[in-house]
Amino acid sequence: MAERKILLVDDVDYTRQLLRNNIMAICQSGKIQHRNFTFYNAGKASAAMDLFSLQLPGIVFLDIELPDASGLELLKKFKALKPDCFIVMVSGVSTLDNVKQSIADGAASFIVKPFTGDKILAALRLYERYLAQ
Repeated sequence: MAERKILLVDDVDYTRQLLRNNIMAICQSGKIQHRNFTFYNAGKASAAMDLFSLQLPGIVFLDIELPDASGLELLKKFKALKPDCFIVMVSGVSTLDNVKQSIADGAASFIVKPFTGDKILAALRLYERYLAQ
């Protein structure tokens, strides 16, 4: 199976590590088909934009609240660069407006913090179904 690239964007290092650890545990458990992911991490929108442009990942876990820009703005930029990118918004600010705006701008899923392994698994399964289309 081909290696997949994941970009994790959150201003809190612990949250990025928690996402990565959950994704790795899900891969090792055999609950999804893909087992090889290359991880890229960014704590700011500017770094995320640079990494995204260089790596063009297939899936992004993207926080809305970033210190230097809104994740919603970043979502639009990512989708403009790579329309088929699968973007999962991850936020503690789960207002109805944020969720609606995320989906309208092309996000495939929305996970509320604090997240669980089951929520991440559900997003990864959606990603696999998306790839199978």
